[in-house]
Amino acid sequence: MTTGEVFPIVNCRDLPATKAFYVQVFGARQSYEYLHEGQEVYVTLDVGAGKIALGLGTGPAMYGETPLPASGHAVDLCVYTPDLDAAVALAATAGGRVVVEPQETPWGERVAYLADPEGTMVLTIQDA
Repeated sequence: MTTGEVFPIVNCRDLPATKAFYVQVFGARQSYEYLHEGQEVYVTLDVGAGKIALGLGTGPAMYGETPLPASGHAVDLCVYTPDLDAAVALAATAGGRVVVEPQETPWGERVAYLADPEGTMVLTIQDA
């Protein structure tokens, strides 16, 4: 991923079936996979020049809500930024809020969750 790149994370009930759809229908190529206890819980797919991520949305996310179906949304945005702390500091003044303070993840990234003024969750990641 690169600075300024934005891609959707589609939360799924059945990640393997959803991944198969994007592979079959759009020729997607898997470029990343994260397993938890041997189960695929997150993948990134290259679709043409773009990317889409699929996440297992049936359990609580870092922000405490279960994306499917309880929270009423199925997509989070994901943005890589050159300065995560600055983005977090600006969130409230820009009409949003910090949902999860910056933290290190088990998959090796430093992340925070911000909510935009409409409540859309934005996974904000420190660009390496």
